[in-house]
Amino acid sequence: MTRADERGAAAGSGWAKAPQWANDPDRAAAIAAATARDRRHYLTGGMTEIECRSCHALVMVKKTGAHHTSVQWNDDALDQCAQISEIRASGGNAALLPTCPRLSASIDHGVAEGIIPNESPATDPDGYW
Repeated sequence: MTRADERGAAAGSGWAKAPQWANDPDRAAAIAAATARDRRHYLTGGMTEIECRSCHALVMVKKTGAHHTSVQWNDDALDQCAQISEIRASGGNAALLPTCPRLSASIDHGVAEGIIPNESPATDPDGYW
């Protein structure tokens, strides 16, 4: 078997796809576990659930600095938020809204109360930095 075949390259196509590691199940399992860990880290790592004090929508929030906040909305929260519902009803694009102003105030309150850290920790609990 050639090196290209080992990596799962498409024979004669001029491009290679990701290795399948069919001959090394331990390596395939380790890669799958690392991929799942990466997914958890990027989707939920360091995020805190916060409830909007106005509409009670639940979102995940992470502050990485004074002027940067990551907010992960889910379908239920999007449906529950009156501000986003108004934008959608008027034909606007809620995806262009940085966040609902009422939720933003709730996040600020969460930071002030110590519920949400106001910036990323010095070390990453997932070990990425």
